[in-house]
Amino acid sequence: MSYDYAAKVVVVTGASSGIGRAAAVDLAGRGAIVCAVARREQLLRELVESLPGEGHSHFVCDVADRAQVEALAGHVSERHGRCDILINNAGISRHRPLLADDALEALDSVMATNFFGAVACTKALLPMLVEARPGHVVNIASVAGRIPVSGNAAYTASKFALVGWSEAMHSELRHQDVHVSSVEPGPVPTEGFPQRGMAGHPIYRLGLASTDDVTKAIRDAIEKRKVRRTVPRPYYLAQLARLIAPGPWRALQDRVVAARTRRDR
Repeated sequence: MSYDYAAKVVVVTGASSGIGRAAAVDLAGRGAIVCAVARREQLLRELVESLPGEGHSHFVCDVADRAQVEALAGHVSERHGRCDILINNAGISRHRPLLADDALEALDSVMATNFFGAVACTKALLPMLVEARPGHVVNIASVAGRIPVSGNAAYTASKFALVGWSEAMHSELRHQDVHVSSVEPGPVPTEGFPQRGMAGHPIYRLGLASTDDVTKAIRDAIEKRKVRRTVPRPYYLAQLARLIAPGPWRALQDRVVAARTRRDR
């Protein structure tokens, strides 16, 4: 039996570009009513005007701001009266070496958006998700939530936190018929994460995913109620290698970091 998106209200954060925008377009095309959320109003307006179907809305919100998240919940309740699916996609990356003067500020901002933003949106919209029965939360995490990304510890920490929280909340919310999924993409070229280094490499670019790949994974998680979905799927093997042979894995990682450091000097 196919999943029916018709009249389902889907809230998508980080919807102004990249994965969030692609997910909004994809689900609206399948009959869902989309509430597109991001910080850039003009891009949200253009997105909503381009979506097929009727009843869509947009809301300007920085998910790192708790007051704005509460206002978002008020908008969804007043405009749509329900929330069936929440896609926590908003994310940023700010790498700073730990010795940098603003290292802690950078970590705070990344965690505030990538992790605490997802937590705040879920909490604010949870009463409507419970009422929808079944409700669904899809957290867009990352392969970096399973495999540390050398050179970007703040981003890695935020995604490890989101993956762990997703799995714990899945167990906690099951009895309320709210399913929590973690979709974990590998590197995806987007406006905020252009992946120029990998895209320009003849071998590494094979490890890139596309926004279409991720939207398919999001639908797979929703329709089959999966707890976890990695995309592209071969990244499962890298995660397995890290678990089975952590010593050789760390040695390989150290060599990669050393080579990058020499190249950047």
